[in-house]
Order: sequence, then C-alpha cells, then structure tokens
Amino acid sequence: MQSYTNFFFHFFQPEYRIALAFFLAIIFNFYAIPVILRIARAKKLFDVPDDRKQHKSSIPTLGGLGIYATVVIVSLTLINTCGMNGGGISSSLSALPPIIAGLTLIFFIGMKDDLLDISARKKLIAELIALFILIVIGDVRLNNMQGMFGVHEMSYYISLVLSLFAGIVIINAFNLIDGIDGLASSIAMMGSFVFGSYFISINEWEYAILSFTVLGAIIPFFLYNAFGVTNKIFMGDTGSLILGFSMTVLVFRFNELNSIPHIKPHFTAGPAFSFAVVFIPMFDTLRVFTIRILRGGSPFKADRRHLHHLLLDLGFSHLNSTLILVVFNAAIIAYAYFFNFLGNSTIVFSLIFFGAAMSFLVMLILRNRVTLLKTESGESNKIS
Repeated sequence: MQSYTNFFFHFFQPEYRIALAFFLAIIFNFYAIPVILRIARAKKLFDVPDDRKQHKSSIPTLGGLGIYATVVIVSLTLINTCGMNGGGISSSLSALPPIIAGLTLIFFIGMKDDLLDISARKKLIAELIALFILIVIGDVRLNNMQGMFGVHEMSYYISLVLSLFAGIVIINAFNLIDGIDGLASSIAMMGSFVFGSYFISINEWEYAILSFTVLGAIIPFFLYNAFGVTNKIFMGDTGSLILGFSMTVLVFRFNELNSIPHIKPHFTAGPAFSFAVVFIPMFDTLRVFTIRILRGGSPFKADRRHLHHLLLDLGFSHLNSTLILVVFNAAIIAYAYFFNFLGNSTIVFSLIFFGAAMSFLVMLILRNRVTLLKTESGESNKIS
C-alpha cells in the first residue's frame, strides 16, 4: 500500500502535473470540438462570409467555447490554490479564482458578441471589469518597468492604470489579428510555450501548469481551424478574447517575477522581451490604428490594412501567411532573448524598426505588383 501511495505522491509532483495538464487539455478539447461542431450545425451558429472575410462558406464559430471549457476544467483540477510542496517561487496560484472569474466574464462577452453582436463600448467595459478583477483582486499586474523609458518600480495607482491599458491592448490585439486561419492561435501557442518554459526554469510550477494548459487547449483548435475541411471551425471573438486575456495574465506574471533581482534566469530587458513574445498582434494593431488615425478615420473602423490582409493580397494562402508572420515573430523573440543585454528601450525601438521595415517591404511589393498588373492590363487593352 505504501508503494502505491509513494507512486501517486511522486506522480502528482508539479513537474508531472505540468505534463498531465498539457495532455489532458489536448485530449479534452479534441473531444469537445466535434461536439461543439454538431451543436453549431444543429443551431445554425455560423460565421457567414461577407466582403471583408476570406472564407466563402459559412463556418461554425464556437471554437472559443472549447478553449474556455478546457482551460477552466483542467486548471481547476490540477492547479493548487491552497499551497503545495513544490519548492517554487510561490507555493500556490492564489490568483486562480480571479483569473477564472475574469476569463469567464471575457467568455460571456465574447459569446454574446459572436451570437448577437454588441457595441465596442460594451465590449470595452466588460474587458476593463475583467482586467480590474485580475489586477485588483488577483494582484496580477505590471509593477516594474525595469528602466524602460526611465521607469522602474511604480506606485500602485500608476501600476493599476498602466496594467489596465496594457491588458486592453493585448486582448484586443489578439482579437484584431484573428483574421486568417491559425494566426492568433499560433502566436498564443508560442507565447504559452515561451512563458511556460520560463516558469519551469524558475520553479514557478502553478503558472507553468496554467501556461501548458492554455497551450494544450489551443492545439486541437489549431488543427481543426488550419487543416479542417468539412470539420473546420473558427474561434470567434470568444476565443480570440480568451487568448488575449490569457496572454495578459502570463505577460503580467512574467514581468512581476523578472523584476525580482535574485530570481534566475533574469532578463535585463524583461518588459521588452514580453513585448517581443506577443509582437505581431501588438505591433500590427498599433500600426493599423496609427494609419487609420493619420488618415482621419476611427481607429476601430475595420479595414484590410492588417499585415495578414496584405500577405493575402500578395497571393499567399492562409497557412503561408500565418507561417510567415509566426516565423517573423519567432525571430523577434530570438533577437530579444540573445540581445537582452541592450536594455529595454533599445530593444523596443529595434523591434518597432524591424516591424516597420517588414511592413514597408510588404506594402512596397504589393504596390509594385498592383502597378505591374495595371500596366499589363493596359497593354492588353491596347492590343485588343
């Protein structure tokens, strides 16, 4: 009997629970998605194509439901909120109830938007409330910018305002890049893996479990979304908002821990590195908003200026466009990792330069292609 007790005690040590959470999340969502597909088809819950959308047929759009259910069930099952003998930075994830509460509010507002449509103002209010729960009740927030633009440790109220702003940007950045197959989910998978690996390296077991639970929950959706034909599914606003909120939690916790000098490994430019992890959503959203404002329009008015739209206009497929942007994001992460010694401000300016250069190159190629097509069309008309 003692041997069985020792086996189960050993098996449920934090290192093993990370792997268990990851595989349980994959299995659970692989089971959930076919059920969701049947419900969506029976109730005719589809994303109907229009002028801005790339798909030509109606696609079920409740993929976010599977991600939400998987993250909540697996994390509540395997993450300890009352303390554990894990030897990590913290003995438990005491912020899990506020994280789940904020995630649940995000889920419901996203689901309502997918099914009934809601105004941007109501969506923003719900996001602020969810972030308020996370930041104030859960005390998961940005508290130290490590010298970025001369800012180090911040007062509570400045930390609160900055965290609310950063959270809103991250959440909506993931929402806005969810325009082609696999892009938002790929960036979120990369982010979950990078932050989860960091948490493992410093024995922050509970956040590592949360990270790999999110990663495992996304993988089945990504496969159905990117490679599905008759069983294709979209995550909808529900899913993209959930991914954005989840990445916000991981970004905040990473920066909070990295601001503690004695924790190793330590990033000299932690905020810049976390920006690099979610670079494509953040940079593309800020780029598009800037262009819209400079042209006298509303930053929230939808158009086809996102990088993934430009790549599609160049003739790349959904998967190829996603691959290009994901590889670029991975290169940005590698740069921020290996050149971390340069400091926050230098890295951030470098990343913005790299993003602007890529955007300019894509737009230049697209403009030249359009000019070439017009020239060929004119010559063809003359001949005829």
